[in-house]
Amino acid sequence: MIGVFDFIEAVILICCKHRGSVSSWGRTPKHNKDVGGVDGSIHMLWLGCDVVLDVMEKNLEFEKDCSKVGLVAIFEKDHYHLQPAGV
Repeated sequence: MIGVFDFIEAVILICCKHRGSVSSWGRTPKHNKDVGGVDGSIHMLWLGCDVVLDVMEKNLEFEKDCSKVGLVAIFEKDHYHLQPAGV
């Protein structure tokens, strides 16, 4: 598993390449609850973020590039959730 700073670097690289914006990253337990996050969300460890692409649709090239830098990209219709592989 990659650490927080490696995760940050990977997210920035992916967002720059694929024209993505981070819409949610680290969360306090209260904020996580307020936005409907799951108990124990990886967002509360700063190892989860949500990304919106300029063209927001399922993107296999984006998913493949995420995998190459140690990220898992989970398509959630209006955004991608990213987290380190193995979490």
